Amino acid sequence: MQTMSFNDFHPAPGRVVEWTVSEGTAERARAAPVDPVPASYNQQIHLESTRVAALLGLPGNPWIGATFDLPGEADLDALEAAFTAWLHRHEGLRSGFRLGADGIERFTLPVDDVVLERRAQDFDCPDTQHAHLDQRLVSGTDPFAWPPIVMGVISRPEGSKAFVAMDHVSGDGYSLALAIWELQTVYEATRQGSELGLPEIGSYLELCVEERERGQAMVEDDAVVTRWREFVSACGGTTPTFPLDLGVQPGQTWPQKLRTEVVAAAEEAEAFGTACQRAGGTFFAGLLTAMAIAVREVGGNQEFRTITPVHTRHKQRWRTAMGWFITVAPLEFSLVGAGSFADVLPRAQASVRGAMRLSRSPAARVIELLGSDFAVTRRDVFSMVSYTDYRQMPGADRYQEWNPMTIGEVNVADDTHVWASRNREGLHLGIRHPDTPIAEEVLEEYAATIRAVLSRVARTGDYPMAPQWACGTPPAHPVSV
Repeated sequence: MQTMSFNDFHPAPGRVVEWTVSEGTAERARAAPVDPVPASYNQQIHLESTRVAALLGLPGNPWIGATFDLPGEADLDALEAAFTAWLHRHEGLRSGFRLGADGIERFTLPVDDVVLERRAQDFDCPDTQHAHLDQRLVSGTDPFAWPPIVMGVISRPEGSKAFVAMDHVSGDGYSLALAIWELQTVYEATRQGSELGLPEIGSYLELCVEERERGQAMVEDDAVVTRWREFVSACGGTTPTFPLDLGVQPGQTWPQKLRTEVVAAAEEAEAFGTACQRAGGTFFAGLLTAMAIAVREVGGNQEFRTITPVHTRHKQRWRTAMGWFITVAPLEFSLVGAGSFADVLPRAQASVRGAMRLSRSPAARVIELLGSDFAVTRRDVFSMVSYTDYRQMPGADRYQEWNPMTIGEVNVADDTHVWASRNREGLHLGIRHPDTPIAEEVLEEYAATIRAVLSRVARTGDYPMAPQWACGTPPAHPVSV
């Protein structure tokens, strides 16, 4: 499973069929009573920022989406059954938000109140179809207009492409991968008349209650808050930025661009993971080490700091549930005194272990408790590195057939988000960045160095780092050799 920008999404045209809730369902949503379950911390911040952006006339939060293939012309009845079952099974998808007299309030529809209806439009031009989908994916994912989800298919006799897009209040990237598996499962079972065989699931709303209870029990001098305070202090009172110059001035945003590439084929990725394991680290810690070495060799920075998303599906009942089951945690380690990959890996591994411990506490609540010690200084809030091993996902053995892709809305950026995705074809890197000439050049060198580190470690078990004076800034005086 790989990441794609919507700019690059140009499937062959066909009949675009979309499912929306019926007018009766929409009326019941508008009249639904207030649900006392609070928004999660993530949802609360997200909704408030969406409202402020609208008041200021600024772009809202981007939608997230995914596509997958279906053989031949789509069976519309079976696909409607799949989308309906998906909404019925997940309480988080039947829950929405609106502006009430006392601010943002939640409402949740019962299963029997949710009915879908379809509409279709034929296209014979890829660009016209792309423009239509662009408009629908933006307008149909407003978090204050339930459901903030677009469901549909581009049906063609030679093969069809289903798509789902949603606002973040309804799910995360992990949820999209689960949605593909669940929708495919129901679609095939409906066509074959077989049993679904889907696991029982818990509700995301249960997590919202538990998270709020944990968050309200936290205080300013908790160890996790202290650790975060130390981290943001090292970043100048905010979260880390990408440690290489991207040509972006403070307060400036650029159109975003998504750079995608395979940095290690399957066999090489497997050898790299084995080398990391022998040296006492995980694949993710090894990847972070490679990134830190690349930063050092390109820009000379000896300290590596970033944010990583961590899932919060800690209980079995949430393993395949839809929702925003994500928090974030800080990662930092130093390369000072290190001479090779093997020297840095234990430091990265220790940082990963620390991040996993911190992720048990909701980061958004921690930020509240930091108060004036923390400030948001840019639109993207933080630079991040996300890692997902899709080989472990339900349905991964069918990915070659399903051709799943995650798709991101084109927006603006002032920092980087890096998504590292491992699948059966290897390790894929997606880097969302501001589209500046400097960023293009810097990220080319950055990615090339990561590839070199991965390859060398896969072959030899280690990577000797260049002398510090040879990285980034040259030495002040000539060096005799």
